Parts: sequence; C-alpha cells; structure tokens
Amino acid sequence: MLTKPNLRDHPNAPPPPVGRYWYDGALARSCAAVVAVSLCLAFPALAQPDPSGIEFITVRAPGNVGYSGPDINNIVTGRGAVSYEYRLGKTEVTTGQWLEFYNLFYLRVPHVNMPVRWGAFDRGVGQTPRFALGGAPDSALFPVSGPTWRTAAMFCNWLHNDKRTDIDAVMNGAYDVSTFGYTGPQGNVFTDQRAHNPDARYWIPTLDEWLKGAYYDPNYGGQNVGGWWWNGVNGSNTPLVYGPPGFGQANAAFDFGDDSHFRIPLGAYPGTVSPWGMLDAAGATSELLESVLQQGVGAPYRFLAGSHWGNWAGGEAIYNVGGEFPSIPDLNYGFRIAAAVPSSGPVMAMMLWSATLLLRRRRAPGDSDEALLEACCSGSGCRDGGCGPGG
Repeated sequence: MLTKPNLRDHPNAPPPPVGRYWYDGALARSCAAVVAVSLCLAFPALAQPDPSGIEFITVRAPGNVGYSGPDINNIVTGRGAVSYEYRLGKTEVTTGQWLEFYNLFYLRVPHVNMPVRWGAFDRGVGQTPRFALGGAPDSALFPVSGPTWRTAAMFCNWLHNDKRTDIDAVMNGAYDVSTFGYTGPQGNVFTDQRAHNPDARYWIPTLDEWLKGAYYDPNYGGQNVGGWWWNGVNGSNTPLVYGPPGFGQANAAFDFGDDSHFRIPLGAYPGTVSPWGMLDAAGATSELLESVLQQGVGAPYRFLAGSHWGNWAGGEAIYNVGGEFPSIPDLNYGFRIAAAVPSSGPVMAMMLWSATLLLRRRRAPGDSDEALLEACCSGSGCRDGGCGPGG
C-alpha cells in the first residue's frame, strides 16, 4: 500500500513558505503534550491555596449510585448518590482555622459558643487577642470539638463572605441566622434553614456528600467501575486497628487516661484515607452534617457521621450515624467544610487558545521548531501580522 511521503523529512525538502501554515505533526504532538500536562497541573491549583485557608479534596464521579450494602439501622440505604462534583475539607476543621473566627465573633453575636476541646486557650477578658494557640508545636492542628451546628453554620457564612470582620458577615451567606430557633408544642422542633443557600461557596456537608467522600470508590471494581466500601473509611472493609499514630490507624476506641488522645493532631493517620483523599473520617470527632434526621413523629435532628475519640470499636461502619439538635454542643462533635468546585472557564480558554497557536500562527523566516513550541506553550501569541491564512 502506497503512503504519502513526509516531505519535511526529506533531505532536500524546501523551507516552509513564508506566511503560510505549516503543520508539523511531531511538533504539534509535543505542544499538545505540554498543554495537557499544564492543564492537569493548572486545574487542581485553582483551589490551592483556597482563600478559606482550608485544604480541600475534590469528589468527582457525578451521578454515582447510592449505597446498597449492610444497613442495620435502615437509614443509609440509597444515600450517598450525588449528581455534581464538590469539595470536602481534607480534614475536620482545625484549631488554627477556627481561631480567627472565635477571636472576631465570640460574645459579639448569638449562637457562637466556646469549644469544648481545641488547641487554643482563653487569655482572659480584655486581652487582645482573646484566644491564642497553646504551647504544643502542633496545637494549630488539634481538632475543635464542641461547636454547635449553628456555630458551624455561622463559620460557613464567614468563609462565604471572605472572612469579613463585620457582624453581617456571619448572619447570612450559606445559612440565614434569622431562621434559627425552635417551635412546636414541646419547643423541640428547630426552625433553622434546612439546606444551604444555592449560591453558597462553603457549607456543612450533607449526609450524601459525606458518605460519598468517605466510602464511595470510583474504582471499586476496576478502573472507572464504582462501588461502596462499608466497614471502613480507608478504601477497605478490613476493620481498623486503633491506637496512637505509629501504632494504630485511627484516634478512636482507646483512652490513655491523661487526655492525650485529645491532643493528637488532625492528619496524623495519613494511611487511613478514603479513595478521594479524605482524612480523619474515623476518630477525633464525629461530624455534624447539614441533612435532617427525622424518624417517625419525633423531633428532627441534624445528622452526625463518623466515629470519634473514645468511641467503640467499629464505630466507623457506614450505618453508624446519629443526630443532634442544632444548638447542643458536645465533646465528641466537630465538622468539616464542603465547598463548590471553582470555575475553570478562564484557565481552560487560555490553555485551549495556546494549544491552537501552533496551527494558526504565521511562521516567520528563521523560526526554529523550538521557538515555535515555546510560543505555543507559553501563549506568547502570533507575530508578524497576527494569526490567520497567509498569502
């Protein structure tokens, strides 16, 4: 079979005509490869660093199936199906991330309660700042336990409003604080806004978002064959080993008696990680969620998920969820942040524009392949009259 010769490879090939397109397949492939790598590097970087100061992981595979495995409490079957991409904090919210918020708003607004356990201490009335990090080298990474759901919601408002210092910054954004209250014959039916505002940038994760981030594996059955783990939050159904870092896999189901388990920093168990990169779903604190737990005619609660320090062994099984009123603090409760995936439109447009320069720019006399490749991949644009057909 006859093939068309590659005239550029012929030793006597003439130089490309000035001002006309010349397609170099190898060079185009090289440029495309560089652009592809640039795209891979650019898009994760869009969220790093995030203005919130929180490190996020991205949960993809929109449209995944809901959970259908063991469910002894008959609560989580069918849950965990999410139709969109979103982000979750890699860890629960840390002391360092809470500190600025508490120093700004404690005692200035209602619903902002003191933590039960964290890595900071109260310096006393009249001190500026009121709260400061403790002396431990990693105190900024200590978990924050005891914020109520309402305090957590106001923290989300503050992040949504770019950490402004005025009181309005915590009153709305993700959740309307004016809805916070109770009603009903026994005064135990909360009136708080059930779900975050549609345009919220940060919010408390829903039950579905949290379950998917902790237990759903997009490659459970092979490449791109998704499925659910249920007995662990580390891409496995093998029970975790409990103990301090270096000996165990989670800060749960053990207690030294000197409270040192409260001072284990978040992220100290890097091997216990979900398929998406989520840490600390087992141990430290159980996590407050946005979704409402309503069973029968009883009062509604906000969901809780994940095991906590001192918890019973096996508490991180997917069906071990609970609930709490939005105004009640507890030593064992904390939370992590959910967030929208930043738009990549402008970066995508720029990169695609750069990728097309090779085929659309005029090639001037003396242009080397290296110069053309550099122009393509740097987005330096066309020269000598711009892009378009030459004559």
